[in-house]
Amino acid sequence: MPRIIIDTDPGVDDAIAILMALAAPSVEVAGLTVVGGNVPHARGLRNALALLDFVGRSDVPVLRGSNRPLKGRFASAQHFHGTSGITRRLPEPTTRPLPQSSVDFLAAQLARFPGEITLVAIGPLTNLARLERQYPGSLAKAASLAIMGGSVDSPGNITPHAEFNFYCDPLAAHEVMNAGVPLTLVDLAACRQVFLSRDEALRLRSRRPMGKLALEIVQNWFRADRGRESMLFYDQIALAAALCPKVLTTRQVQLAVQIDGDEAGASQTAAAGGPIALAKEVDVEQLMALMGDWLGWERE
Repeated sequence: MPRIIIDTDPGVDDAIAILMALAAPSVEVAGLTVVGGNVPHARGLRNALALLDFVGRSDVPVLRGSNRPLKGRFASAQHFHGTSGITRRLPEPTTRPLPQSSVDFLAAQLARFPGEITLVAIGPLTNLARLERQYPGSLAKAASLAIMGGSVDSPGNITPHAEFNFYCDPLAAHEVMNAGVPLTLVDLAACRQVFLSRDEALRLRSRRPMGKLALEIVQNWFRADRGRESMLFYDQIALAAALCPKVLTTRQVQLAVQIDGDEAGASQTAAAGGPIALAKEVDVEQLMALMGDWLGWERE
């Protein structure tokens, strides 16, 4: 049974990725570690707890992570995700996060289960950078590491040069990308290959609780702005790639991340043949089939 820990800043796409993981067969979600980013850290923590409570999975541990990047402050993407972050009002959670920090939890889990845990990082990389700073070599103990972030040699989505997660904490992105650890990176160029149109989204239905909630989040996102004609997939691709690597083709590279200045967060190929498996092409048909299988999405 694959054991995964999701490092997340729960906004719309994070919530859908979490629901995918919970719905995937024979997968153990061993924890959610929360970082600031899409929404302020306190809101992201609340979203993670509320989401798990709502679908009856309050057994999954939730851990407080970084509410600030290694330097400065996080940007916000509430213009995209909405004030609440997930477009669906959920009851106040009754569970609470564990008293451990995300860094201590990750270090303990990776030491206890070396080579068994898949890390899926779908927010700013602050928690993972702090993990390596405080417990050097921890990331190398993961079975695999899948990250959504960066816009390698291509335009960004928060600035002309940078993708949101890398922009939020460019120093953390730089440190993780240069930790020498094998990882799969799903960047914006890959994400731009996968989208759901407004018409398609509003025609989808699911009879499963997790699939139904995921669809409500997607459909509410469209209804919040009549000008939205399509939704790109981001974190959903990284989650799918972590559990089903064949959904991607990749190429091995070394990356350079700009730490500061006007191009902070920009990412470029530094050399070929490095430890980073950069997404090249997404098998869109297979990805959508996985989401259909796991979440029960089907057309009316």
